[in-house]
Amino acid sequence: MATTIQPSYRERFGQWWQLRSRAERMLLSFVGIVLCAAIAWLAVWQPMQRDTERLTRQLETQRTVLAEARRRAEDIAALTRNTAEPVPRDARADLDAALARQGIKATSIERIDNDRLRVMFDAVGFDALPPVLEALQRDARLRAVDLTATARVEPGQVRVELTLAP
Repeated sequence: MATTIQPSYRERFGQWWQLRSRAERMLLSFVGIVLCAAIAWLAVWQPMQRDTERLTRQLETQRTVLAEARRRAEDIAALTRNTAEPVPRDARADLDAALARQGIKATSIERIDNDRLRVMFDAVGFDALPPVLEALQRDARLRAVDLTATARVEPGQVRVELTLAP
């Protein structure tokens, strides 16, 4: 039994090409070149053009953002340079002044450490305590970190032991 070998695709195309006249081959070559150029233009050149335009717009936007960031960084640096050193405060003097403005006298004031103060009031009205604490925080920049209020025999009066910190 005889078997026939099928020619490859390349051989079949070569035979088909040889059967065409010179004018047909030139026309087919020209159509192939135009078709390849159109595909390259659509698949390569057009996307590159769109990407170039998009990247140009992004670059302009990013340059604007960078200029704004640099301006803000310069503003921050200027603020840092121009910031005055904080004046060291005397917490005891601030406390005395705030208490004097409230018209309240402390029984004793002692310094616990560099920042904290312990203040004792022998008898103060319970309803007067919140405004005193608010004034200390607002005027003397001292806040209560520990407070013990003990009721006294007199109605509405308390004994207060208070620890203040900046």
